[in-house]
Amino acid sequence: MIAAAYWMQRGLAMALLSADWSRLALVVLNRLLVFRPHDLFAGVSRAQVLADLGEKNAAIKCLQQLLVVHPQHAASWYQLAYLLESCERHAESEPAFRAALALDSDIDEAWYGLAMLLVREERLDEAATALEHTTRLQPLSPHGWYQLAKVYGKLAQPEKARDVIRRLRSFEPQVATRLANEIGLSGLK
Repeated sequence: MIAAAYWMQRGLAMALLSADWSRLALVVLNRLLVFRPHDLFAGVSRAQVLADLGEKNAAIKCLQQLLVVHPQHAASWYQLAYLLESCERHAESEPAFRAALALDSDIDEAWYGLAMLLVREERLDEAATALEHTTRLQPLSPHGWYQLAKVYGKLAQPEKARDVIRRLRSFEPQVATRLANEIGLSGLK
């Protein structure tokens, strides 16, 4: 009977989430966690709803509790890192980004988030490495390329910055031109 009630509640939660009825979904998710306190679906969904409702600290706490039981869930580590960053809890976010990437090195958003944290801390060599991973995983996204060229500029590596701008020019010419002007390489062809 408990299993049937759980699956009915889970179906209801999914329906409420898809209908974007976050507050009602949160009530149902809380009930699911009563049935199964360490349920991955309910915990992850609850954290997302809390974040969407602007309750970031509650979402962080939810994910931290979930990760005690499910430490191998890379997506939860990434979500935790992202929320910690958005709350300017940078010292806590770096280990969470690294945990996500240790479990799944193909999370391009985690590489990018880690890179931006490293840029802010002026750890530019590490930031360049993280951005290189980002651009390998998302070769047509201008964001990683843009930041990589800026980091190369700060590292006084103009040839590498030029190579990035040339690459970016092949699919985002306006962005490449703006970037070249911004880092002082505007004469680049």
